[in-house]
Amino acid sequence: MSIADTPSAMSFAATLERREFLVAAVIATASALVPQIARSNDAAIGTAADWQNVLQAMFPHPMLDANFYGVPAGALIASADKDPATRELLAHGWRRLSGEAGGDWSGANAASKHAALTGIVGTPLFGLLRQTTVFTLYANPDVWKAFGYDGDAWHIGGYAGDALVTVDWLPDPPVNSGPPVKTGGTK
Repeated sequence: MSIADTPSAMSFAATLERREFLVAAVIATASALVPQIARSNDAAIGTAADWQNVLQAMFPHPMLDANFYGVPAGALIASADKDPATRELLAHGWRRLSGEAGGDWSGANAASKHAALTGIVGTPLFGLLRQTTVFTLYANPDVWKAFGYDGDAWHIGGYAGDALVTVDWLPDPPVNSGPPVKTGGTK
């Protein structure tokens, strides 16, 4: 019996498969809704294109296609259509962000957008934007590819070992970058 055949390992693998299924379902659902939602033109809560722009300012990744940000933006609008509390949160948030960015989020410069976003850190709106982005943007395997992340390594035994070190975008650490090593005997 190998470690992979133990009940706890099988339970973890089953949980991982369920998580992967749920993430894939959220991404697929949000992706299917984006074309319909992006046409929404509700100035009170902002459009999907407006929120896409906000999310790009919050989570800037120049290597990502802007369409990737459309998935979490569409999910925000879909949530607002279903839940009055989310709708009110987005409406209030959109007014605040637009106001703090000089009255026009789309036309604001990067510094104004940054200042407006800094002002919402720690608020329920910021939490909603972060949570939605984590579950729809950063859980997307296509986004992982853009970052150079190969995905989960559980099925190949993890990332330990030289054969699986694929991080080539970070510089090598200095030779003496670890904690000081004590040498010699005790006194």
